[in-house]
Amino acid sequence: MFKYSICFFLVVLIQLNSCKSTAQSNFQESNDLGMELLLNENYSGFEHEEYILIKNQKELNAFYGKINRTRKPGLTPPSIDFTTEMVLIWCGNSSASSFANLKLSEDENFLEIHKLKSKTSKEESKLVVSPFSMYKLPLSAKSLKIEK
Repeated sequence: MFKYSICFFLVVLIQLNSCKSTAQSNFQESNDLGMELLLNENYSGFEHEEYILIKNQKELNAFYGKINRTRKPGLTPPSIDFTTEMVLIWCGNSSASSFANLKLSEDENFLEIHKLKSKTSKEESKLVVSPFSMYKLPLSAKSLKIEK
């Protein structure tokens, strides 16, 4: 009986460890300054590339109101503590076929956002999309500077 209980315990332990190793996350690792990817979606409703910095719940709800106009059911806004965090949103234009890869660096006077080039193929897509990515950043009084 003792042998069976030890074998059962080992099988359960191995099973639990193997489940943790196969779990994958859709979120990017946060970088040194605390920029964390919250969401990637294929349709924003914006026609031109834009960067939006949101520092309060009212602006976040207004953005979600715009992207949810054609969605049934709509996306729900994430819960953000705007006393310590802010949200950066990149909206691609209709010719963008993939999400932006952004990198944040801090200067004396600015938070600099660098849009890194993606290594995707140059195949033209027949789908009309305007992707957007949402990032959470620590709250800062510094102004935002975009480097393309």
